[in-house]
Amino acid sequence: MAVEYPNVLNDANIYVDGKQWLGAAEVNLPEITHKVLDFNIFGVAGGMEVPLIGHIDKIKLTIKFKSIDKDVFGKLVNSAETPLLDIRAAVQKYNPVVGQMKFFPVKVIAKGFFYKVKWPTFKQGSDDTADAEFEVHYLKVEVDGKEVLEIDKFNYIYRVEGQDLLADVRSALGG
Repeated sequence: MAVEYPNVLNDANIYVDGKQWLGAAEVNLPEITHKVLDFNIFGVAGGMEVPLIGHIDKIKLTIKFKSIDKDVFGKLVNSAETPLLDIRAAVQKYNPVVGQMKFFPVKVIAKGFFYKVKWPTFKQGSDDTADAEFEVHYLKVEVDGKEVLEIDKFNYIYRVEGQDLLADVRSALGG
């Protein structure tokens, strides 16, 4: 298999609730950190941290606005609602064997609660951004049409490449 490189984000679009184009913005996708337990017992050669399957720390997503649209921005900073963010990107890669640039899609769906805004500096010529931060309770990532990750905190779902890692836990709990 030939190496294809580099993976470069060519461009992206962001939609709110599946229809409103968010426009000129930058998104910092959330960092996923698993909750871990200290595992240090007799008979094991050293301590280690063991993941508590399906349990993760808070998931934060930040949008940095380069322009502000009152309809979209107002919807995003309303803490009483949870907008659905649909982030679609085109990533390009080069295949040196065939000498061709190709593209593949990356899609991120996130839903969560707005909790923080940083307004831009009002200064002539400033290119400062307005930032909105969200606590994400639903996250789905697809790369080149394949589901890589789905986290649904309220429905107790943690799925990796189609495998639901919490299915047995839900079953054991009577769900």
